[in-house]
Amino acid sequence: MEESGQSEENFRISAVPDAKEILDLIKKCGNGNPGSLSIFFERFASDIYNFPIKVFHLDEDSASDFFLYAYERLRDGGRFRSFQGRSSFRTWFYTVLRNLVIDWMRTIREVRTVNFRQNDEKGSEYRVIENTPDPRAGKEEDTTRLQAFRNRIAGLGMELRLIFKLSYVYYMDLEKDELEFLSEKTGKSTAELIKYTADLRHFLSEKEIKNLDSEDKITGLYVNIMDLKSKREKLQSLVNRPGPVPDQLEISRLNKSLEKKYNQREKLLNRREKGHFIVRTPYRYLSDLLGIPEGSVSVQMMRALEKIRESSPEFEENDRKL
Repeated sequence: MEESGQSEENFRISAVPDAKEILDLIKKCGNGNPGSLSIFFERFASDIYNFPIKVFHLDEDSASDFFLYAYERLRDGGRFRSFQGRSSFRTWFYTVLRNLVIDWMRTIREVRTVNFRQNDEKGSEYRVIENTPDPRAGKEEDTTRLQAFRNRIAGLGMELRLIFKLSYVYYMDLEKDELEFLSEKTGKSTAELIKYTADLRHFLSEKEIKNLDSEDKITGLYVNIMDLKSKREKLQSLVNRPGPVPDQLEISRLNKSLEKKYNQREKLLNRREKGHFIVRTPYRYLSDLLGIPEGSVSVQMMRALEKIRESSPEFEENDRKL
């Protein structure tokens, strides 16, 4: 894991409270007090969200993912017990966030410990990934499951529902009552809001094009792998036959090319499995529209996902995949 190369000077906490006040708050957080934890996350949500952007130069989507990761690991209160007031709150908070970012980056870079090489009935080695069809290919849409998911979104309170739908506005439409509520909240007419969401979808379509390019690349890599494999097998078939000796350097080159293609495809499949090909609205757009800090958008989104998971445990593993 490479260091970020950034210093503490790149990070400024928006509002550091009185030393006695913060020590008391963190002590209560360390004891797992729900009210104190709620106050802490409300007060420092923007700092948690902005930290990976300012210090590690990550993008907004990654910052959103990190916020949820950090929340899950801070809400039990355990990490707060390390603050005794001997160092400044700023130094302690910086260290905690930095370690969390490093842990999170290691986590998302981990490749599944799956053995992609196996042997067929003849004892020949092959890569599982090239013989495994795309799990989404030919899969019919589970309309019952999709409708159940929509029902759970509809069951959210209006504000959480709006945050969730606006975060995934590329895929979701706002209902009449939602537009009216948003109009009252923002002072914009429903016509202005319809145009705003249309413009936002147009902007997000650029992300979708990149996602489709990645999907095409997965398919292209599969074709390349099969082509290289066919060439290698033709050369290897000449080893025990009379005639010209096959070019071992060419076989070695094909093996290296195959390994590279395998790794590229596995990484893309892993990214897709983790939900990275989902188009999500950057929180700064929601912040501008709703007139609240980006960190507050993160908190609201986290609460929306919690509500969905509580009402539907089967979505816990896939809350980033709609």
